[in-house]
Amino acid sequence: MLRLIVVGLFLTLGTSCRALASNGKVELKYFDLRGAAETARVLLAFGGNDFVDTRFQIVPGTFDSPSFKEAKESGDLFMNLGRAPVLVTSEGATIGQSKAIERFLARQMGLMGQTPTEEAVIDCVAEHCRDVKDAQMRKGFSMFTKDKTDEEKATLRKEWFETDMPTMLEKINNVVKSTGTAGFAVGTKPSLADVSIFSLLHDCLSTDKDDVTEAAKNCDALNAIADAVSANPGVAKWLEERPETMF
Repeated sequence: MLRLIVVGLFLTLGTSCRALASNGKVELKYFDLRGAAETARVLLAFGGNDFVDTRFQIVPGTFDSPSFKEAKESGDLFMNLGRAPVLVTSEGATIGQSKAIERFLARQMGLMGQTPTEEAVIDCVAEHCRDVKDAQMRKGFSMFTKDKTDEEKATLRKEWFETDMPTMLEKINNVVKSTGTAGFAVGTKPSLADVSIFSLLHDCLSTDKDDVTEAAKNCDALNAIADAVSANPGVAKWLEERPETMF
């Protein structure tokens, strides 16, 4: 019941999120994956923004992408040192680095707080979420880990979801209880921190979904925030309509 009340409150107050300036669409360029660009895509959907979702297609069965190579060679990815993602603003400026893109979009949409201190706290919570994702990768049980056996990976995966991740999430849960209110990680309005929490808990790999849910079972504040972002009409529409990808 509490989570339903929080979702309703979030939808009511969520109108304080601004849309981007309407003098042209932004363009987000990334692979045909969720990966490092998906939080930015969700942010754009959260604000109800129409954007150009340029995707570098990957040759099936490989990680080769001719369109990515073409963009790199043409200089389109210069601002991210020949990597993706990049964001092209409505004014034609190009921004690299996924976290810089997220913060830029969040500021433009009024999702970085009302004061410099609120902005720093929002950034702090978002970075805590990144720490969890980075720690999971360092644990070494992903499909990209080649120097471990399947049995070793299974052991590490069990440790991560049963011990490591719950410990980290409970610490973040305590932080947002002190910095936010019901349904919001910081203050009384939606922010980048909320979307980062959603991305961590609800937008994980489908193969990890049940384990993440179990790891977060004691994190009432985090779950309420993630539920509220999921209920945002723009986000719900994006999740329903976005392309199906490997990860």
